Amino acid sequence: MVSFHVSNREHMNYSVVAFILIIFVAQNVFAQEYTYIPDLKNQLIYGPLQLQDDSLPPIPKRRLLPENMSFMEKDLWGEDGVFRTMGLAAPLTPESRKRELTLRRTMLTAHQIGGFVTLSSMIMAVYFGQQVIDGKYGYRRNHSLFVTTTIISYSATGLLAVLSPPPVIRRNEISTTTIHKTLAWVHFAGMVLTPILGMSIGRHATTSQIAHFHQASGYITTAALAASLLVVTF
Repeated sequence: MVSFHVSNREHMNYSVVAFILIIFVAQNVFAQEYTYIPDLKNQLIYGPLQLQDDSLPPIPKRRLLPENMSFMEKDLWGEDGVFRTMGLAAPLTPESRKRELTLRRTMLTAHQIGGFVTLSSMIMAVYFGQQVIDGKYGYRRNHSLFVTTTIISYSATGLLAVLSPPPVIRRNEISTTTIHKTLAWVHFAGMVLTPILGMSIGRHATTSQIAHFHQASGYITTAALAASLLVVTF
């Protein structure tokens, strides 16, 4: 039987070698962990590494304005629109758009209320105008007063809609808003034509052909305005 005897000196040498191996392995393990964890953290916080960015599709930029904007909206509320250029509106950012959408809701609510005020005034103007055509000339002053009130109210109400900020998305589909805007062209044309016809009528020539055109234009304009309000209210 052969016996092996290891001296203390050799035992010490083996211990030193083992200790060095342990330090070397531990250093490599901790070094790998140290270099891996920060990369993982950066990926979680800042996104994929640059080498990975080339292999991933680009993230689409979020649209802040609708694609189908009118010329008026582009000129006023576009990225380089008049309101932003003059400092009346903040630069185009998600935060500024949130404020603009709040302003839009406020202006359109006031636009709707103004529409009913205008309709009430227009109905009174039509009523007193009918009285004048029926020969009751004493109502001419009342008719003129409500005509003036209607024109002022109509203009202010229309500007609330025209100058309001655009929405984020505008769908190309027929809706109550589409009908409302179509009828708006009808009563807008009536608001231009009816006063012109009224100024063409002589003081007592209420039986002339122009007077009847003026009367018909007033009724059509009132009906168009009432219909445009009803389709977006009910």
